[in-house]
Amino acid sequence: MNKFLSALFLFFSVFYFSQNQLKVLNKTNKQPVANAAVYCDDELLGKTNIHGVLSFRSKCKKVEIIANNFEDTTADVKKNAEVFLNPLSEKMQNIDKIVITSKSDDRALKILDEVNKKEKENSPKSLNSYDFKSYTKFSIDVDKDSIGIYKNFLSVRKDSLSKVEKKDLKMKPKEIKDSLIGEEFIEASQESQMFLWEKATEYKYSQKFGEKTNILDNRMSGFKNPIYEALAINISNLNRTPRQLKPENRQLFYFFLSDTIQIDGRDTYVIKFKEITDKKKQNPRKFNGNIFIDTQTYALKKFESVNKKSNAGNIVSVWKPINGKWFLDYEDIRLKMGDQSFDTSKKDSIKAGEKAKYKSKTFGNYLYVKNRFFDFELNKEQKANEFKGYSLEMQNSDGSLLEKYRTDSLTTRESSTYVTLDRFVEKHDFEKKLSFLTQLMRGNLRYKVVDFDLTKFFSYDQYQGLRLGAGVKLNEKFSKTVSPDGYFGYGFKDHRWKYGLGVDVKLSQKRTSVLRIDYVDDVFAAGRFSNNMWDMMMNLADNNLDLHNANFYRNQKWGAYYSYDLSNSLSVKIALNKEKQNALFGYHYQNLGNSFNNTSATLSLKYSPNDKNIMTPSGKFTFEKGFPQVYMNFEKGFNALGGNLDYHRLDAMFVHQFRTKLGYTNVKLFGGISSGTAPIWKNFEIAGHRDASPNEWYSNINTPSNFGFSTMPAGTFFADKFVGFKISQYLPFRFKTIGKRYSNIELEYQSAIGAFKNPQNHQFNFQVLDHNYQEIGLMWNRFLGRSFGLGFSYRLGYYQTSEFKENLGIKLKFNLVN
Repeated sequence: MNKFLSALFLFFSVFYFSQNQLKVLNKTNKQPVANAAVYCDDELLGKTNIHGVLSFRSKCKKVEIIANNFEDTTADVKKNAEVFLNPLSEKMQNIDKIVITSKSDDRALKILDEVNKKEKENSPKSLNSYDFKSYTKFSIDVDKDSIGIYKNFLSVRKDSLSKVEKKDLKMKPKEIKDSLIGEEFIEASQESQMFLWEKATEYKYSQKFGEKTNILDNRMSGFKNPIYEALAINISNLNRTPRQLKPENRQLFYFFLSDTIQIDGRDTYVIKFKEITDKKKQNPRKFNGNIFIDTQTYALKKFESVNKKSNAGNIVSVWKPINGKWFLDYEDIRLKMGDQSFDTSKKDSIKAGEKAKYKSKTFGNYLYVKNRFFDFELNKEQKANEFKGYSLEMQNSDGSLLEKYRTDSLTTRESSTYVTLDRFVEKHDFEKKLSFLTQLMRGNLRYKVVDFDLTKFFSYDQYQGLRLGAGVKLNEKFSKTVSPDGYFGYGFKDHRWKYGLGVDVKLSQKRTSVLRIDYVDDVFAAGRFSNNMWDMMMNLADNNLDLHNANFYRNQKWGAYYSYDLSNSLSVKIALNKEKQNALFGYHYQNLGNSFNNTSATLSLKYSPNDKNIMTPSGKFTFEKGFPQVYMNFEKGFNALGGNLDYHRLDAMFVHQFRTKLGYTNVKLFGGISSGTAPIWKNFEIAGHRDASPNEWYSNINTPSNFGFSTMPAGTFFADKFVGFKISQYLPFRFKTIGKRYSNIELEYQSAIGAFKNPQNHQFNFQVLDHNYQEIGLMWNRFLGRSFGLGFSYRLGYYQTSEFKENLGIKLKFNLVN
């Protein structure tokens, strides 16, 4: 017992005496200042006691001391330190009381409301047209103030004793290779930056023809070929409202009107803002930035943002008025990109048998972004041919024209970056690794000339059970024109192989113009809404649509189609198919049985006027998805050329997303009509997500889809004509729980109604959706700060039953990006 008490006493003694002690006194009368708050960056370390003393432990070298009715001050962290505070004047006391109030200043909020009201009026897009250019420089380097120290350190480090000793450490071959590459890169960064990318851009706008962005020239250190997907990266507030000013983020910040000053001869409001984290521990006078507002026009004039973590980054954006509209003039951005830590010398205080420990020297890495805008031309006549093609196009990519657009010359360190990194990247073939990452954005895994389709690896439904497979496609590295592909899959419940083979022939390098021929022998869910022209994310959303569905048919198809982009906004596809189809569930159609030959033609259209696209060697890439979007498909079956079906099938979907004071709103309006001689799969299943016989606990668990009903039994409701409506409302606030991420709440309402002219012709067990089916739902996105959402839906109206569990749907939503 005595040994235990001795050890406990020793522990508390070490803990106590390892702390720092700070005593805070009134400078005028030398009396202790009680309840003075001591902060390290934006974290409260504690408050002084009645004796003005606080004991604390911290890695900070300096702390900030704040007390009511006293001026703020800073102090070095020492074992024992005394700090004297100056009392505030009466005027300054009033300001102090305003600042530390845990709510926004009403005057600041009214000014920000006016900024939002007049945003369109002040925007350059209220002009008939404009044209301007920009020069952008991205670079990654150590802190610019530490470059000299960094270079000297690396010089000494080359022959340091710690480096020699490390050679004796046991390392795997891959670790040795990575270590050597790392050392080579560090050595290269002594005289050059870690990365440099320059880009000259022209921006065009016309109310009649829309927007057009031309990359006038571009050079990225280390890469011979342009990274097309990166060209659209916009680390800028160009045509973008800083998130601090958006109404839906109003609850995440405190705003204070601090002053009215003159900038360029114009009166300007200065509004300080601070992010709300932990209200009790947060430094009340640690601001995250300033917003400068023109008093006459209520236009955003300047924006300054500083990361809440010390020395982690800052953003400065400045606008200027031209003919009454406010254009972005320049930006300087500095963001922390991690650290480099180097072992320097061994620590002496090591027990026998322990591994060697080293003292370390750390340098911060930063991303620097410089944006400069110039050559503004307003309301000049714009020609239609200047806006043809995709919204982003590249005119030059070898860097030969950059000197013409640079606003200042490159430094010696910057110039050497191109030479050094070009050699380094080529030697270690990093261009292939980057290509692998860009293909992930398209849903592919790339290995040399082969792309693997992520959606083909596995799936699950009630007919096939678990399905495993793979899909491969030869990419542009195999041929810029011809691209063969194929896939296969095996269902462990139906014990059948499925496969498909095809080839794409690219007829243009400037826009989508593709001829395709393919053969497919696969199974598909009956009555599915057409997904022609959908993007990867929309298809992924429907990946688990058939989790509880067993109504499938087999389709053996020879097909051909031609896909063409008429413009940046309008895409068209014409397909011809010859198919042999048979039901894989208990089904007969009229007196024709359950097996059919079908010859058909399909016209598909997609209209997305606000999408922003760029053509790449891999095909069109949509770097900014805009709304509204319209999809339409018209299919005609012919009782000719071996086909025995004669039908028409039309479906359409309208998708829109917009922002109001209530938050973001997503609206989907969809429907279809089928007529003539057509089996059930050429009509429409109103997609249900839950098991038709909810006997198990997991029967009503599903994942969200584009417009499936979470509470509807799968494979139950069919129609030959129907219309549906879905609205999702993201509430205008975010909040934190136990995780690091912000959560938000999404409300949802969905309904559909249809009809069936001759349901008796289709001999299987189903219901006609001849009344309005309705459900409401709630989704907690990033549940408890995690990477998934949890939601519930409930059935209303005509189809509601007396059993609570039959009306309930549970949704799990997985966030693939964050």
